[in-house]
Amino acid sequence: MAKNNTSDWLPRVLIESFLIVISILVALALDEWRDQRQDDEMVRQALLNFVSEIDQNRVRIEDAAPFNQGLLNVLEDQYRQQDESGVDSFVMMMESYSPVVLQSTAWDTALATGSLAKMEYNLVSALSMTYSIQSRYQTATRAGIDDVLNPQSLSGDQIGGAVFSAIRYLRDVTSMEAELNDVYSAASTVISSAISDEPGETDLAPGTSE
Repeated sequence: MAKNNTSDWLPRVLIESFLIVISILVALALDEWRDQRQDDEMVRQALLNFVSEIDQNRVRIEDAAPFNQGLLNVLEDQYRQQDESGVDSFVMMMESYSPVVLQSTAWDTALATGSLAKMEYNLVSALSMTYSIQSRYQTATRAGIDDVLNPQSLSGDQIGGAVFSAIRYLRDVTSMEAELNDVYSAASTVISSAISDEPGETDLAPGTSE
């Protein structure tokens, strides 16, 4: 009798257990799929932010570069000709120069949200190098102009040294601007490739440079 009872309920229990296991596995798979979709969307948005920000920063560098190169050329000519037009003229020229302000909001946001941890290593490496060089440029330009316009260096008998310091500073600035332009172009290529590889994404965002 007991044997008959077991044969009645055991198949039902096994089937129910199997269905429960399947339900759990399906639920886990759906959760994983949903999390992956959210991660993909977060990474995609971060990449679009990088494209926009890097493009804006590159435009700012390109806009400032001709003026900075021109100012450097004028100072080099004066220095070669030993034309010391006076402190006021020198200060006026240097005060016409303004360090470029570059944005790093996309990088800070990607760090804060954990987006970088979900990107490919080569992409993160390219972004890290880009923003590292950008940060070095920002630090050098801001600190350097203060040194050039230090009142102690602008006395009448030291103006030649101040002009030389300004020339060295502007050479560094223009060199770093050229480097940043190259780095921005390379980073844009890497990011654009990553965006096109994203599921469902084949076109770049409006205004994206290739």
